[in-house]
Amino acid sequence: MNASSQQIVLAQRPHGNVSSKDFRLEDVVLPDLEAGGIEMETLFISIDPAIRGWLDDRPSYLPPVALGAPVRALGLARVTASLNSDFAVGDIVRGFVGWQRRQIVSSPGGEWDRLTPREDIPLGHYLGVLGMTGLTAWAGMCDILRPTPGHTVLISGASGAVGSVAVQLAKQSGARVVGVAGGAEKCAMVARLGADVVIDRKSRDWEDHLKAATPDGIDRVFENSGGPIFEATISRLNNYAHIALCGLIDGYNLTERPSGPANFGQLLTKRVLVQGFVVLDYMDRAAEVEAKLGALISSGQVEAVQSVLPGFEQLPEAFVDSFSNGRPGKIIIDLTR
Repeated sequence: MNASSQQIVLAQRPHGNVSSKDFRLEDVVLPDLEAGGIEMETLFISIDPAIRGWLDDRPSYLPPVALGAPVRALGLARVTASLNSDFAVGDIVRGFVGWQRRQIVSSPGGEWDRLTPREDIPLGHYLGVLGMTGLTAWAGMCDILRPTPGHTVLISGASGAVGSVAVQLAKQSGARVVGVAGGAEKCAMVARLGADVVIDRKSRDWEDHLKAATPDGIDRVFENSGGPIFEATISRLNNYAHIALCGLIDGYNLTERPSGPANFGQLLTKRVLVQGFVVLDYMDRAAEVEAKLGALISSGQVEAVQSVLPGFEQLPEAFVDSFSNGRPGKIIIDLTR
């Protein structure tokens, strides 16, 4: 008798704010395992803002999630059965596991990364600092922005998964680091990670704080959020500043894509270099960056900030909650407990 599994599928496309009602829990029977295939059980699932964009039926760097299909998500899984010589039972793999407990992959290829986890690092870190989160922060900060001593670097979404790593990498460059986060607790965490100044975006006078925090302007921006703070940031840019455009989370739940900032023309007059980037373009660097960040974690030079939540069924609620009362650092759903 074939094994069964559970999936959380896209029941309807969100209109505006994503809701738990947009998803549906289903019981499924797995197909037969055939030659070349593997069976996997999911261990950890990553909660990422990018998932929201994949739920809309509009052009993006990945096709939209189909109605009735498991929600696309990165995760870690263990191989439980294999008819593929490249994968053995017990192997830990990383890839788009989706919101499902178990699955059959008929012809696993380069999209599945077989891991050799370090004994001194928790497995969940391979979805955070040692996964695409860390690679994203590294690509934006070390490859695109390349701050040096004397630069002022501003990082929005500084308490988030990518932002918390970017803050630490910016500080290690010797630059002056300004973080933007929401609420006293998150701001304190960002300061602990090394930011010289932290601006509370929930403060009524955040714009005054931004001006006070950047008396000599801003040279480098790691942009995660978009919205009003990004617009105010543009006004503080120095000539020849650089922006690494990583995300625009403030607009992900809007029914229409937000228009550009009203002061867009300043990017021209200040001769600002703006580069958008998608982490998938840097996958050829993944092993190299993972090794470097692994060494930094082991030596205590980089802290992995994570919020680990148990329970498969709470995936929709945890994802919805991440846009309003988001937990600090990388949010991971743990299916092992």
